[in-house]
Amino acid sequence: MKQQAMQNHPEEWFFLHNFDLDRVFRTIRRADYLVLFYIQTRQETDPEEKLYLTDLANTMGIRVTDLSKGIEKLQDQGYVRWLTDRDAGRTYVELTSKAVELMAEEQQYMKRCYARMQAEVGEEELRRTVNSLQKILQIFKEER
Repeated sequence: MKQQAMQNHPEEWFFLHNFDLDRVFRTIRRADYLVLFYIQTRQETDPEEKLYLTDLANTMGIRVTDLSKGIEKLQDQGYVRWLTDRDAGRTYVELTSKAVELMAEEQQYMKRCYARMQAEVGEEELRRTVNSLQKILQIFKEER
């Protein structure tokens, strides 16, 4: 799923995984957008298959309890539907049309920003800068 997300959504992947900045996103917090991004990517990959909360948590590498709090908030905001599969006895999530519209707007914004960075900084310099930033962030994580 990671490789497909990178290929299908390079601008989103860039902002979601290279910058830990809420300010990149204009209308939603980065953490909330990240959840929507993973749901959208899964729905694009397997549109007929239900995305169970436990599977989403495993894919994102977080605890189900932490994810459920975020899903509740996103549901309250009208971005996701949290449903129960009675046959399986499990809960699953899907995006609402409101989330799809929001993500389309944010995607266009990220594409414009990404294209401008490529044009003004250059692809190679941008790649080197991101690699340096990732190394720096890793040092901070290791030192905690």
